[in-house]
Amino acid sequence: MILNAEALDIIAYLKTAPSKFVSLPEITRRAGGRRRFEESPDWAKNLMTSLVEAGLLEVNARGHYRHRDASAPEKKPQTAAMPPLQVSRKLKAKVVGDDYFPSTYGPKIVGGDYFPES
Repeated sequence: MILNAEALDIIAYLKTAPSKFVSLPEITRRAGGRRRFEESPDWAKNLMTSLVEAGLLEVNARGHYRHRDASAPEKKPQTAAMPPLQVSRKLKAKVVGDDYFPSTYGPKIVGGDYFPES
């Protein structure tokens, strides 16, 4: 892709903050200068799509742009790797008998004595 002076201005401005996404009005205001912005506030709008398609810029979901660093490879989002489960001897499954659940016939308050003598 052959870049014109305006596209080079945009790329040069975005290189000043390589990890920061910048909005389109901010780019048109800062990259072209004040006079250029006053004459035509949307001068960079037509260039941005071609720069993104060429792979020179990245765009996020909010429509903000940043320079894509050519030296850094494109990263794919990775899912969190789960460590392998290690079953300890204490956690092995056991067969549960009928007496697993507490009985409903548990200790009762007899008279005024809460702790009956066994």
